[in-house]
Amino acid sequence: MAPASWRYETLDSTRFPVGAGPFRARGLAYVNALRYVDERTPGKRRAFLDALGKGDPFASFYDQIFLVTGDYDVSPLLRLFAVAASLEGASIAQFIQQRARWSGGSDTKGVWKPALRGATTGEVASRLHFAFERYFPPCGAEVRSARHDRFEGELRRVPACMNGLYTQSTVGFYMGALEGAGARDVRVHFERPASDGSHAGVPLERIELVVQWNDSRP
Repeated sequence: MAPASWRYETLDSTRFPVGAGPFRARGLAYVNALRYVDERTPGKRRAFLDALGKGDPFASFYDQIFLVTGDYDVSPLLRLFAVAASLEGASIAQFIQQRARWSGGSDTKGVWKPALRGATTGEVASRLHFAFERYFPPCGAEVRSARHDRFEGELRRVPACMNGLYTQSTVGFYMGALEGAGARDVRVHFERPASDGSHAGVPLERIELVVQWNDSRP
């Protein structure tokens, strides 16, 4: 489904102070992730903070109240996923996919229903790039083509050092959203990343993707 070298490296906190990184995440992502830690991660928040360790530059970041419509540094979100995945004995890719799959199923029926709904699975697929752009500014996504059982698009301005966060979030979100719209056997394929310039001195990539599925509705 993807190159074996997806990366999950946070930005250097000595270069980009925690909370002030140039790549952002929607507050809703933090609210859902921390709720999961508090309710389902073994040992809950205490175990999570212990796993971070004393002196970890990210630890104090999670003490704040996150607004669902707020805009926050994405590096602590990636760090949260990595630590929580380790506590569960799961790979970070699996953990991110599962969290995003839940979000894809709930967002299309909740807070972003007006923007993401469609009469067919193809219409839903063609709208999901809006969610990517809202979750992860200044990264972008665009539609190449969308049919009843296939979508082609591209992720743009993705920081190369953490491209796995964006690709695996996309896999999970498409699976959850399309399954909720009646699709079966959702499959996501990525092409190898290509250079897409830089932002704040961080190398960027663009990544083409193809999503295919079977429609269970008559």
